[in-house]
Amino acid sequence: MTEFAARIRRATMAEHREAETRSFISRLMAGEVPYAGYAVLTAQYLHIYRELEAAAARMRTDEVAAGFADPLLDRVPSLEADVRFLGSADVRPLEATRRYVARLREQCHDSAVHFIAHHYVRYLGDLSGGLMVGRSVAQTYGLGPGGVAFYSFLDIPDSKAYKTAYRTRLDSLPAMLGPAELDDLVAESQLAFKLNAALFVEMGRRFSEVAPAA
Repeated sequence: MTEFAARIRRATMAEHREAETRSFISRLMAGEVPYAGYAVLTAQYLHIYRELEAAAARMRTDEVAAGFADPLLDRVPSLEADVRFLGSADVRPLEATRRYVARLREQCHDSAVHFIAHHYVRYLGDLSGGLMVGRSVAQTYGLGPGGVAFYSFLDIPDSKAYKTAYRTRLDSLPAMLGPAELDDLVAESQLAFKLNAALFVEMGRRFSEVAPAA
């Protein structure tokens, strides 16, 4: 049987690439997004992670999802500190964020399949490319630990080992879920990437100007 971690990675490759190459995130990595744009993006992440981690709290007693709902991954405290530092604590969710949060609320609190799909997209990305994003924005905006705590997993010193263990948990899912449920998990993961890409599109429209040179 094909390992499920490899299957879900292949199935979401196009959506992942689409989200990564959206002009806003590309410009953010190139240091071309104004400070306000980064601050607003961080606030949007706080709205998203509050909902996802509320679902995680429920899933810690679920037979299938409990192994994924690890409190060591929680990002809300770091995001709350970041938005205070960046001055964006009162920023309201954008329309794309509201759609994203609504999907999490509707699908992830009671469905292990949908929860794992969104969890995989967010946290495995945070432990991979997210670390590079954190270093890049810290340099762009002259930030120390303040403002980029979201990208730092102090309780997970070996992210490579953690990701390997995470993929092993994914590979165990075919023993617990049927084929239709696995198909649903893959489809929801694809949707999660699309919701993330939609946020970048809206952010790109709002912050289309190039950041002034340092």
